[in-house]
Amino acid sequence: MAKNWTTKEIQYLKKSALLAETNEVLNIADMARKLNRTAQSVQSKVYYLQRSEELPRIDRSKSFDIAGKPWSKKEDKRLIAMKKNGSTHAEIAEHLGRTENSVVSRVHRLKNSGKVKNIRNRWTDEEIQLILDHVKFDSNGFVCNYDELARLVRKQLQQVYAKISRLRKEGVITEAPKQGTTSVKAKESMTRFNDARFAHVPKKKEEVPMNGPTVNQSDVSIESKQVSLILTTVIVSGQRTDQYFTQEGELIATKKEPTSSANEVSK
Repeated sequence: MAKNWTTKEIQYLKKSALLAETNEVLNIADMARKLNRTAQSVQSKVYYLQRSEELPRIDRSKSFDIAGKPWSKKEDKRLIAMKKNGSTHAEIAEHLGRTENSVVSRVHRLKNSGKVKNIRNRWTDEEIQLILDHVKFDSNGFVCNYDELARLVRKQLQQVYAKISRLRKEGVITEAPKQGTTSVKAKESMTRFNDARFAHVPKKKEEVPMNGPTVNQSDVSIESKQVSLILTTVIVSGQRTDQYFTQEGELIATKKEPTSSANEVSK
């Protein structure tokens, strides 16, 4: 027959209990030996004291170890987003610092509670095969038809990006981007941007000799490259001068015009 707890024993528990950051009692076994009671008996009494708030209640949200914490709304939101983007349970677990079993359990709980609807499962073999059959690469090895692939498998672009990246890591897709290059589409976009940005810069006309010896084709050398420009603006007595230099300091264009603002200063 279990013996009743005395006031002195209860006071000892309150005074001697060592609490973790979550308020869980760490020295149940030590206190049991001191009181000549079983660990189960002390554990039960501690639970009762926490329920009655004579000892602080357990709060696992304060755990230093994220694996033991309750799931937060922010984590749930990130889990759902990654799941919709086609991430695996292992990838979600690594990102959130959780175990894979914890992620699987949370996904099922969110589905069963009705808080989350239409979390798509992993990619089907048919969807993966559609990607492999229709993926196209530009001359630098970059995928150039993400939009088309997204329509084919009825997934978001982000999901297709993630899947192709994963297929490359797994060695299923062996075509790889060339080191030190960018996609042809990105390069074309940058060229259009630079053309529009520097459209006002006068281009140097080539001088073509009217008379003189004919230049052999083998003596002609043409080089085209993309460079970053440095703009220097100088204002003197109402006259504004814009000079465009290369990174090496070579002057490639000058533009002069009057300025109506007396407050402008040299850049």
